[in-house]
Amino acid sequence: MTDDGWDGFWRGTREGAAHQAGGPQDEVLARFWTTLLMHALPDYPHPRVLDVACGNGAVAHLVFDSAGRLGGAEPSVHALDRSLAALRELRKRVPSIKGVVADANQAPFPDRSFDLVASQFGLEYAGIDALGEAARLVASGGVLATILHLKNGAIYRECAINLEAVQGLRDCALLPHTRRVFEAGMGVNADRGDGTAFRRADREFAPAVAATQRILSRYGPDVAGGVVQRLLVDIEHMYRHMSGYALRDVLNWIDQMAAELDTYILRMSSMLDAAIDERDL
Repeated sequence: MTDDGWDGFWRGTREGAAHQAGGPQDEVLARFWTTLLMHALPDYPHPRVLDVACGNGAVAHLVFDSAGRLGGAEPSVHALDRSLAALRELRKRVPSIKGVVADANQAPFPDRSFDLVASQFGLEYAGIDALGEAARLVASGGVLATILHLKNGAIYRECAINLEAVQGLRDCALLPHTRRVFEAGMGVNADRGDGTAFRRADREFAPAVAATQRILSRYGPDVAGGVVQRLLVDIEHMYRHMSGYALRDVLNWIDQMAAELDTYILRMSSMLDAAIDERDL
């Protein structure tokens, strides 16, 4: 995915995790990092930490959340990512983090700069060689810790399901049919039509809604972080209260949702493509 693609993804989501936010793996991941931090950092009065390919900054966040349990250690945390949008979102939540826009294959730091170099579901997007670059940055006696997407692992399978569901949503053309039914319906409301175009658009809209409902029945309301469910609920609400909306606002919203779905599909596809075969490690 291009730098612009990553920026679009992070601008379009508050969470952005490749796996489902709030899923059972979140607790496992947090426990892994918290345990590692308790063992890796207390010996340093001012541990230097780098979260590589940080995305939403899950690891960097945990470092600050754990600071009170580090035996007085005051960590200095850098977060590196290709996406300026991701780093801006992270610094809104944790202003003291030092954000660096860079490729994980070419980190702009001298050798042995950090006591802990960490990455959660990020380095693999830069390719297997990025592991060597991350290792270059680890100080003597320091720790390199990464969690990687593995082909056919649990999160890989979850992302495949998310991708399948959102592609199904795009393929059923719910958003294009929503556009047509609102254009026709609001034309009737504004006395610009006799209702024929609206009835035709409405007949074509109904199967797209039904197809979306089948997607939710098959995958559940939480698939893709609830994106499909929220989209359908919002459309149904606007449809029932059509006269309360301005057509321009509805069309702008539809365009935004279509762009976010395309970016989500690209993100999930990139994750599946980047997943590493365990035999290559």
